[in-house]
Amino acid sequence: MEQSATSHEDLQGIAAELQARATALTRREDELARQERVLADGEQRLVTERQALEQQKADLLTREQALIAAEQKRDAGFADARAALYAELRDKRAGTESAIAQNREQKLSAIEHEIASLRAKRLEDIANAENSERERIRAGIAKEREAWTRQQDDARKLLDAEYAELGKQKGALSALQGQIQERAVELEQAERELERKEQRLEQRWQRRSEQLDDELDDRLDEARRSLASQKQALTEENIRLRDSLAVQTGLLGAFEQLKRQLGGKDPAEILRDLNSHTDELKRLREELATRPTEETRARNQALELEARNHKARAEELARNLASNEAAMAEVGDLRRKNAELQADKQSLAQKASIFEGAANEAQTELERLRRAYERPAEVEKRHKEIEIPRLGVDKVVRPHDTLTDETVWLKRIGDECDKYGLHFNSRILKAFHTSLKTAEWSPLTVLAGVSGTGKSELPRLYSHFGGIYYEPLSVQPNWDAQESMLGFFNSIDNKFDAQPVLRFLAQSQQPWSDEYPGLSDAVCLVLLDELNLAHPELYFAEFLSKLELRRGRKGADVPCLPVKIGAGLPPYELPLGRNVLWAGTMNQDETTKSLSDKVIDRSIIINFPRPTELKRRLELTPLDHKNRGPALHKQSWFKWVVQGSDFSDQEIEPFKKFVEKMNAALAVSGRALGHRVWQSIEYYMANYPDVRAAKKESEERKRAMHTAFEDQLVQKVMPKLRGIDTRGKSKTECLDSIRAQIVAGIGGRRFNLDEDFDLACELGYGQFMWQSANYLNEPGAASPTPATEAAANGQPGHEEPPASFMKSERDQDKRRRAWRAKTPEQQNKLRRDLEENERTGRIVAHDA
Repeated sequence: MEQSATSHEDLQGIAAELQARATALTRREDELARQERVLADGEQRLVTERQALEQQKADLLTREQALIAAEQKRDAGFADARAALYAELRDKRAGTESAIAQNREQKLSAIEHEIASLRAKRLEDIANAENSERERIRAGIAKEREAWTRQQDDARKLLDAEYAELGKQKGALSALQGQIQERAVELEQAERELERKEQRLEQRWQRRSEQLDDELDDRLDEARRSLASQKQALTEENIRLRDSLAVQTGLLGAFEQLKRQLGGKDPAEILRDLNSHTDELKRLREELATRPTEETRARNQALELEARNHKARAEELARNLASNEAAMAEVGDLRRKNAELQADKQSLAQKASIFEGAANEAQTELERLRRAYERPAEVEKRHKEIEIPRLGVDKVVRPHDTLTDETVWLKRIGDECDKYGLHFNSRILKAFHTSLKTAEWSPLTVLAGVSGTGKSELPRLYSHFGGIYYEPLSVQPNWDAQESMLGFFNSIDNKFDAQPVLRFLAQSQQPWSDEYPGLSDAVCLVLLDELNLAHPELYFAEFLSKLELRRGRKGADVPCLPVKIGAGLPPYELPLGRNVLWAGTMNQDETTKSLSDKVIDRSIIINFPRPTELKRRLELTPLDHKNRGPALHKQSWFKWVVQGSDFSDQEIEPFKKFVEKMNAALAVSGRALGHRVWQSIEYYMANYPDVRAAKKESEERKRAMHTAFEDQLVQKVMPKLRGIDTRGKSKTECLDSIRAQIVAGIGGRRFNLDEDFDLACELGYGQFMWQSANYLNEPGAASPTPATEAAANGQPGHEEPPASFMKSERDQDKRRRAWRAKTPEQQNKLRRDLEENERTGRIVAHDA
């Protein structure tokens, strides 16, 4: 800031010194002017002396003439004396004149020499003084400029060094931030992975632990139940054996009692019997102890099998427990690694905070430098850069709202084009004019066709002869953004480089004043020449979206297009007024891009016919102010625009049914015509000049509606059929049905589009591709013949016979008379037969 203040004081000192030198130079100039006035006075005296000499000469001539006249009167008879006197007078006059001339030449040469020497001396003094003063001033200015340049260079170098250092710091900071972000992302991913893995392991461990507990409980319960059942069985067996023993003991007591009772028997026999019974009882007991029953054996085998199963299950559980312990160890390792990563993350976060603080400081310094570099007045400066008039005051004439007839205005344009040396089909001229009028529905009018057919000349001549301000714009193949078209901020020069079209658009929305040639009351036209060299969706997409928003709004309520004028600065809001019309040209070759459905839906495409006859152009007439039409006021233009449809239901219904029938045929190929297409067609028909000029319910109005509808079939409907397969079901049920509709026409009036329709089916490599406009080359295309109209009105027809009827070069008058002698019905029948002959290729003779 101190350096800036010092530089400002130096500049003030330099300015004061320059002002003082300018004052001295002014005084010097005043002195030179005074000397020049002295020289002018000397020249004036010289002129006065010359005038006095001339007066003396005139007096002598007067005296001479008086003497001659007196002598002629007095001495009429003395010829000799008169001759001698004449000779004497001539001698005296010659001597006097020579003396006067010599004296005059001497005085003049002396005065001129004196003036020349004085002037040369004065001029030399002045030149020397001026040169010395100029050299001194230049030397001083050069020194000051060198010093100022050095200061600027030093400041710029210092600023560049600061910017370079700042850039390095920002680069290092960006790299560190990138590393931090990458590391943080890796840490987050690792943490999430660890968390997911830990959760999975914990879930698995919990599920496994729960399963093991449940299985152990189930096994223990089952073992308890099995042991309890076995214990119960053994207890019951023991009780049964004890009962059996008790029974045997009872029997033994009974036997002893019986033996006492049987005292008469042999005791030995009784002992033998008892011993035998005892042995048998012992044997039975041993057998009972050593040989279990089959039921007990089966139970033992079942218990052994269950024990083996429990052992295997216990081994499996031990292995699972070992694997779980390994997994828990792995989880512990992962947790330790996670702790380490957390520590690294905290360390990196601290470093990031340090770097972020440094970045904030650098950003603050950058903002300070930017505020010092970009002053608050930069916004206004860049706005003024955009609002520099594209057209100067000498090229702008303020329009006046006058009552202008649309048909007369349009006819004048056609006549002036013919005088200029270019002839445009009246259908194309009216279609172009009507398309521009329907900009609310279709903001862009596209002229398509082969190169050299006048696509670019039509908008230029239409604007020149119609009093419309015109701005052509050549589209470049590398355009990929809106900035390519409008301009961009140049950070090196710290200025906004506005393209001419942006200045023209800004000027078109500014009002007229004595200081600024605004065009807000005029009609303007912007031409995107070769718009499909680049994709319009890239550089013109926002324009299309914003222009479409004008529909439904009124007056000055129009959308604005934001134009970026620099980082950190509010954009320049460019209004898209209705007084600016948009057109474009499109070549159809291998170097261009095809239009997308978005552009086609918001455009009207006018195809130029291929020339059937090449025409000469003998001279080039200049376009200047002499042949330019008067400036067209936008209110005059808006008076021609019909804001709504004034057709009755009876008038418009046949055309609506035609489109609906075509829409039904398109359903076979999966296509459809939306509401916007039909609304655009009706809006176009309502704005067609011939429709507006004709009376309602008149034949002229019906013909004009038919012509306008045929234009819209070519301009809006046929591009929507692009890409339909020209083979199979799509051909037979869709395209052939539409072709039959075109041939049948509406209300007995056919559409002459069948030839172009067939070309579209043949030239698209298996797909429908409309690229021609041969119907415009046919005379009277899309219009009913006078004979047809006469037949409709019950009157004889006087139309000229068709060309196929007049092919024979002999008896032309006889054929014409024969044609006119026929009734309208006969003419119509013969015409249909001739058309059928040409279509099928048959040759049928018709008597003339």
